Amino acid sequence: MTLTSDSRPTVGLLREADTETASAVLTEQRQVLCRRLQGGASGAEVMAALTELVDGLLVGRYKNAARRIGEDALVAGSQHCCLVALGGYGRRELSPYSDIDVMFLYREEAVEVAPALSREVLHHLWDLGFQVGHSVRTIHDCVELAATDLTIRTSMMEARFLAGSPQLFQEFHRRYFRHVVGRGTDRFIEQKMEERRREYEKFGETVYLLEPNVKKSKGGLRDLHVLQWVGLARYQAATLQDLADRGILSRQDFLALTEAREFLWRVRAFLHFGAGMAQEILSFDEQVRLASLYGFQDRPHLLAVEQFMQQYYRHTMGLHEACVRFVDRCRSIPVWRRIARLLPASKVDGCFVVAGPSLTVPDELRNRVLESPELLLRLFELAGAKRLKIDTELLDEIHRHLGAVSDEAFRTSAVSRVFLKILAGPGDVAGTLEAMHRAHLLEKLVPVFATVRGLMQFNQYHKYTVDEHSLLAVAKAEALGREPGMIGEVSQEIRRKDLLHLAVLLHDLGKGHEQDHSEVGKTIAEDMALRLGLDEQDTRTLVFLVHQHLLMAHTAFRRDPYDDKVLFPFARAVATPEVLRKLLVLTAADIAAVGPGVLTKWKEALLVELYLRTLPEVSGERDATVGPERLAKLAGEVVREAVGLDGGAGDSSWIESQLGQFPLRYLHGTSPKRIAAHLSAVRRLKAGEALVEEHFNETLGMCEYTVVTFNDLTPGIFSKIAGVMAAQGLQILDAQIITRNDGIVVDTFQVVDPDYAGTPPPERRAGTARTIVRILKGEDTVENLMGRSYRLPTVRRMPAKRQSTEVQIDNETSDRFTILDVFADDRQGLLYVITHAIFALGLSVHAARISTRLDQVADVFYVTEFHGAKIDDPARADAIRSAIKRDIDRFLEENVDAPMSVSTSASS
Repeated sequence: MTLTSDSRPTVGLLREADTETASAVLTEQRQVLCRRLQGGASGAEVMAALTELVDGLLVGRYKNAARRIGEDALVAGSQHCCLVALGGYGRRELSPYSDIDVMFLYREEAVEVAPALSREVLHHLWDLGFQVGHSVRTIHDCVELAATDLTIRTSMMEARFLAGSPQLFQEFHRRYFRHVVGRGTDRFIEQKMEERRREYEKFGETVYLLEPNVKKSKGGLRDLHVLQWVGLARYQAATLQDLADRGILSRQDFLALTEAREFLWRVRAFLHFGAGMAQEILSFDEQVRLASLYGFQDRPHLLAVEQFMQQYYRHTMGLHEACVRFVDRCRSIPVWRRIARLLPASKVDGCFVVAGPSLTVPDELRNRVLESPELLLRLFELAGAKRLKIDTELLDEIHRHLGAVSDEAFRTSAVSRVFLKILAGPGDVAGTLEAMHRAHLLEKLVPVFATVRGLMQFNQYHKYTVDEHSLLAVAKAEALGREPGMIGEVSQEIRRKDLLHLAVLLHDLGKGHEQDHSEVGKTIAEDMALRLGLDEQDTRTLVFLVHQHLLMAHTAFRRDPYDDKVLFPFARAVATPEVLRKLLVLTAADIAAVGPGVLTKWKEALLVELYLRTLPEVSGERDATVGPERLAKLAGEVVREAVGLDGGAGDSSWIESQLGQFPLRYLHGTSPKRIAAHLSAVRRLKAGEALVEEHFNETLGMCEYTVVTFNDLTPGIFSKIAGVMAAQGLQILDAQIITRNDGIVVDTFQVVDPDYAGTPPPERRAGTARTIVRILKGEDTVENLMGRSYRLPTVRRMPAKRQSTEVQIDNETSDRFTILDVFADDRQGLLYVITHAIFALGLSVHAARISTRLDQVADVFYVTEFHGAKIDDPARADAIRSAIKRDIDRFLEENVDAPMSVSTSASS
C-alpha cells in the first residue's frame, strides 16, 4: 500500500519541509490512511504505510543532520554511527499514533558526533508531535544494559537498521544475539511471563473484559509479542512466518494467530484514528462505533455490538491460548523430568501415563487415543479425577485433530457414559470442562457451545461471556457444596451431581437467539437428554431445571413465599425434594457466576427461605422450621448476644414473644447479634421517637441501617428513608420492610457507601442515622436535603438506548395485597422517586423486594390502599400505573447522566 499515488514526493517533502509544512503533510497523510482504512484497507497495510512514512522522515533527517553538522559528522554518521528502530517500530508495527523508539548506535570514534546527531533528528520529531523514546549507546552499552533491564533487552531484540553504517549494525546484531539473546533463555522466558502476569493484574486477568485494552489485556497484542519474543530467544526465529516455516508453530496456530493479529491491528488503527491519539481501550462507545464500521447490524436477538465483540473475544481467546501453548513448549524440561522419561512409566488404563503433575499419552499410543472419542473423553476424565494437567503438546495435537472429526463420532453410548462421569465428579468438574472447551472438545458433545463461544451480553452487570459464565457457574456449584451453611448442606444431599452440573452447564446456552433463551434452552436440554440416553425421569428433571432456571430467583426475590398463592404453584412446579435441591444450587450458582459479589448473603437468605417453605410441601414432612423449639433456641442465642447492649434486649420469654412477630425470612436472614441490637431498640423505643441501628459488615463490604419506629410517626416512612439514602449518595443493595402487628416498623436497608473504599468512619454512619431521624421527625424535608446534596455522576453508563419504563399490577398472586412490579433504567435516587409516587397516590407499602436485573431495576412492592384494601378498581389501577410511570420517566429524563446504583442482578 502506498501513501498517495506516489509516496516518494510526500516523503521527500517531509524530509525538507519546515515544521509547520511537515505537520500539515503528516496530518493529511493520516487522513488519507484513515479513509483507506474505512474503505477496507487492512491493519497491516496501514502500519506498513505509516512505517514507510516515518522511515523516510527519519532517514532523511539523519542524513540532513549529518550534512549540517559538518564534514566530520558526515563521515562519522556513515562509518561510525547508525540509526536503529527498536520495539514495535523495529517490528514495523506502527499504529497511527504509536510511540517511536529509536537508538543512535555509535563507535568510540563518534563519541562527540552521536549526541549532536540525535539532537538534530529528535527535535524535529518532537516538534511534529511524535512521542519518541530514544537512546545513544555503544555496542558495549547495549550488552551491559540488556543484562540488567528486561525492557531494554526485549526492545533491542527487534532492532532494525535505518541509516548510517550498515557494518556497525551488523556487528551489533551479531554480538547482541551471541552474548544476550542466545544466553539465559529459560530465565528470560520466566521473566517475560512474570512481567505479563503483572500486566494481567493491571489490565485484566480475563480475556472477556467489558472494555479491554487491545494491547495489554489478556489476549491482546502483547500476548502475541510475548510469543514472538520467546520464539526469537529460543529459536532465533524473528516472525510468525519463520516459526511456521520451520515447523515450530503449527499451521493451525499460525493461521489463527495471523487472523487475530490482523483483526487487532485494524481495531487498534480505528481506535487511534477515532481518538486522534494513542488510544488502546476498546470502550463501550468505541465498540458500538466499530460494530457499525465493520458492517454489523442489530438483530432481534443479538445486538450489532454483541456480534462484533463475539468476534473480538474469539480472536483474543484463540491468541491467548496459542501463546500459552507455545510458551509452555519453549520451556526447558527439568533434569528430573528428563530422567523420569528414561525410566519405565506405569500406564493408567492402558493408554495414559502420569508424568509428574501432567497426564500424557505415549507416542506409540497417540494415534489410537486421538482416533477414539471414548479414549479422548477418558483422558480428560482421568485428568479431572486426579487433578492433573494434560500435557501441552498433547493438547495441541487434540486441538488440531478435532477439526477433522465429525460431531457424529461422539454420539455413542460409550462416550455419553464417560461424559456423565466427568459431570458427576468427584474431581475438578469445572476445570475439566474448561480444558475441554479450550481444546474445542466440549462443542463435540454440546454442539451449541461453539455458537456461544465469546458471546457477550452488552450490559453493565454481566461480567462474562455466555460460555465463560456457564463454565464459571459449574465451578460455583462445586464450590457451594464445600461451603458451610444451608446451601452447602443441601448440595451435599444431592444424589445425581451429573444432572445438576449438566443443567448448570446448559442453562444459558439458549442466548443469542430471537426466542426467549429459556425456551431455546428447553429444546437444547431435550436434545442433550436424547443424545446422552437419559431415561424419562432424568430427562424430565434436566429439561425442567434448564427451562425454569429463573423460577426460584423470580419467586424468592419478587414474591412473598408466605403467601400460599405464591408457594403452592411453585411447589407444584418443582414437585420433588431432589429437584428442589438441584434448583436451589443451580440458582445460587447462576447468580454467583454473574459477577463478583452478586450472590449476597441477603439473596442467599431469600433463596433458603423459599427452599425451607417449599420443602414440606414437596416432601410431605411437617415443617418444624417455625416451631417453638427453634424459637426458644434462637431466643437463647439472642440473649447471649444482648450482653452489654444499651438497655439489653429483655429476658428469654420476652424475646420469644418478640421473635414471633417477625417473618421467617427475618429470622433466617438476620444474625442473632443483629436481632439483639434490633430488639434492644424496640425495647427502648418511645412514642414519637425513631431509633436507627447502624452496622458495617466487613465480610460483605456494606453498611446496614435498621430504622425502628412506630408506623404512625409520619406518613411515607419507607419513602423518606430511601430519600435520605439517595441524598447521602448511598447505593441501596437491598431493603426489607417489616410492619409488625403491634405497629412497630423495623425497616432494614443494606447499602454501599461509594465515598469510602473500606469501612466508612463512625461519624459518617452516625451522621446518616441522625439525618434519617431528623427527616422522620419532621425537622427537615427530603426535598431540602436533595437540594443541598447534589452529587456528580460516579459511574459511566453504557451507550445504549434507554429501555422503556414498565409498571405492572398483579392482583392475582396475593389475596391480601396488590403487587407492583417496576422495571426501569437504574439511577441513583430512583427508589425514592418510586416510593414517593406510591405514597403520593395514597398507598401503603407492606413489603418490598429491591434488586437490579442487568442495568434495570426490578423492584417489587406489596401495597394496599391506605385503609388496607387491595386495588380492585381497574380505572384506579390504570391511574396508579400511569402516575408511577410518568414520575419515573420525568426523573430519568432529567437525570440522564446520574450515576447508577451498584446493586447487581438477581439472576442471569
